[in-house]
Amino acid sequence: AQTGEHYITSSRKEYINMFWSACGGGCIVAVLCVIKILLAKVDASIFGHAVLYSLNYALGFTAIYLLGCTLATKQPGMTASALVRALGKHAETKEEINYKYWTFANFFARVFRSQFIAFVGNVFLAFPISLLLIYGIDTLLHYNIASSKWRGLMQELDPVDSPAIAHAAIAGVFLFLSGIIAGSVANRDKHNSLYYRIEQHPILKKLFGKAYTKRIAEWYKKKWAGVISNVWFGVFMGMTGSIGIFLGLNIDIRHITFASGNLALGIYGSDWRVPTDMIIWGVIGIGVIGFINFIVSFTLSLALAFRARKMNLYELIFVGKAIWALFLLRPLKFFLPPKKRTVKKERLKTLTSLSC
Repeated sequence: AQTGEHYITSSRKEYINMFWSACGGGCIVAVLCVIKILLAKVDASIFGHAVLYSLNYALGFTAIYLLGCTLATKQPGMTASALVRALGKHAETKEEINYKYWTFANFFARVFRSQFIAFVGNVFLAFPISLLLIYGIDTLLHYNIASSKWRGLMQELDPVDSPAIAHAAIAGVFLFLSGIIAGSVANRDKHNSLYYRIEQHPILKKLFGKAYTKRIAEWYKKKWAGVISNVWFGVFMGMTGSIGIFLGLNIDIRHITFASGNLALGIYGSDWRVPTDMIIWGVIGIGVIGFINFIVSFTLSLALAFRARKMNLYELIFVGKAIWALFLLRPLKFFLPPKKRTVKKERLKTLTSLSC
């Protein structure tokens, strides 16, 4: 729950920072999209391609994490527990109960707009950077790397005539599992006092000194669970398509940021001759894929957080009504940050709810 709060923006400054962080993630994903196209041309077995794709994704996701950038859809798995904690306040009277649900709705609006701006930042740069990279390769090497794959790249984005929705749901499950892995690793290390043991390790202290060994322990405490989570998310993403081929099942993954990069590669790969209807459906598909990524990972994480805190799932009905009422009253709150004069008041209300 405490980790999830770092993924939720409150002020305009945090909102803008999230946008730039997501732009950085979009740049890295664009590189991963191009690398994957090149890896697909490698003469290797199904298992060989699975390993190559997994390495590409795992290294890329880890780089995004360590560089402080943001990958859209990673937040839901982390923020669900923080949201459920907002419902943990004991309430007896009808007014207190209504206030609790209303506070949760406001908290959800913060999560939603944080996720929204992360989507925008990722897509905002993943498309042009992918286009720039494939153009640069074509200019320097006179080789259009997507010329034979452009039709498949475009058709995979169609939410009607392809299983893009199902594949986006699979990616949502993997996003949920990567969050579980992060929590499991962090809890295991804390239970085993691993951070303290690294800090006090006699050999490390002799080699690096007390101060630097402490920095190693602090880095491990802050980053290691996230690194493991991103590595496994990369393995899940890279292996799925190959496992589907091996088993004869039509399973794969679709992620909004990669979908944006693939749209750019598909357009350029066709030598700018993609039919207009394919582009329109591709753009619609990016939005649908992003929504499915979010809703699947968020729903699974929310349900698990409810069970972990031994709360009744029927409360989701009242929560949903409160969220819908807030949306009808202030729809822009779900997409744009509040004005400066309202930020302190909103934060005070949220903190009051969480601390009680």
